[in-house]
Amino acid sequence: MKRRILTALLITTLFTTIGLACEIKMTITGEKKELYKQGDEVIVEAVVIYTHRVCELTLSDTKFTADGLKILGATPWKEISPGTYTRQLKIQVLKDSKKEGTIKVERSCKKEGGFGTLTLNKE
Repeated sequence: MKRRILTALLITTLFTTIGLACEIKMTITGEKKELYKQGDEVIVEAVVIYTHRVCELTLSDTKFTADGLKILGATPWKEISPGTYTRQLKIQVLKDSKKEGTIKVERSCKKEGGFGTLTLNKE
């Protein structure tokens, strides 16, 4: 019985200590809509929060990809508190047959990195 408890404790400890090296959040700033139409421009804020003190990646290693949307521009990264960085992206809704547009952000490293996604519903 003690062996089972110790095994369960070990597994729980491993799952809580192994995680993403950074947390990434994506939000729309300004007016939000249920449906976005072709040509709509939206400002999206990306926030990266380091969960480990030392990161082998720089902020410029953060990769943004768009599907059904176009990234028109972005501000430089800005540290808003220790280990927390923010950047705004200006995106445009493209005309295509897709019902959703997606912006993905990813940081890949040996500590699992981090990722985030924002999806907009399209007309």
